[in-house]
Amino acid sequence: MYNIKIAPTEPFIREPNGSHITLPPNPRYTKTLGSDVLILDLETRPLKSTEDYKRGAYEWRNINHVTGGIFNHYTYALVHGYDYKFVQAHEFEDRHATWIKPSALANHIANYKFIVFLDADAAFRFLDVPIEWMLNYWDIQPHHSFVMAKDPWSAKEPQYNSDRFNRTYTNTGFMVVQNNEQTLPILKAWHECPDDTRYANCSQWKQPRFHEQSAFGEYIRYDYEDAIKELECGEANGFPGVEVSNCQGRFIRHYWFEKSHVKIDYRENIMQALTLPIQRVFAENIGGVVVEQKENVIL
Repeated sequence: MYNIKIAPTEPFIREPNGSHITLPPNPRYTKTLGSDVLILDLETRPLKSTEDYKRGAYEWRNINHVTGGIFNHYTYALVHGYDYKFVQAHEFEDRHATWIKPSALANHIANYKFIVFLDADAAFRFLDVPIEWMLNYWDIQPHHSFVMAKDPWSAKEPQYNSDRFNRTYTNTGFMVVQNNEQTLPILKAWHECPDDTRYANCSQWKQPRFHEQSAFGEYIRYDYEDAIKELECGEANGFPGVEVSNCQGRFIRHYWFEKSHVKIDYRENIMQALTLPIQRVFAENIGGVVVEQKENVIL
């Protein structure tokens, strides 16, 4: 279905409005990484669509945004030949469910060069654009352990989405984690943060928003500055219509609100892939389906 996928060094990608996003010169990643990349989903919730399927009642029109997002991620892995895992984690007893991220990443990173994680309400905007192209575009280098996008920030509400030093948080809803010597120490420090063993008062983020994201922004990144690549919000966070920080999800859409749009994004990608070959039939008159009637007479 996705023979139209682009190469890691494609000079540009075309947006639906016809504009181009141009790849900078001298790309680092020239070949697909295949199974060296893991696309990772983490959930403590069972998929409602799976429950529906098991009782013979699966219906695309009725699936929720969680299934829509996970289908997007899984399809992306299939298109590009990446590994995929859906980790069904148990709930913590003393902290919010999103704290499962550090340990799950740590338990799988040894087997891969990169792990790409997305929340269920986040989606790849272009299913045909490989992660290698994005790594080239963002200039991800070997020393970068984490790639994350900033959250939106407004001078009207400077305290929102910022840490105690008024620095904007990065959002953990999309992360590219690279396997290098800094990665496991970062994940270990992050996982243990709410135990207050290394960072006093980190336990305050066991339950309150933004949980593990606040802990990462308040503490972890300050000890590993060089290993963390912070992208502007508009690159890999937010969605169309978000004016703050131009956070409109150029490559990764994250629907903190309007979560049902995750499913719409997936549908539009699939319809593009399905209908392009059909359009080719008409454009190239494959099989003689287009017949010219030169005279409007009954022969």
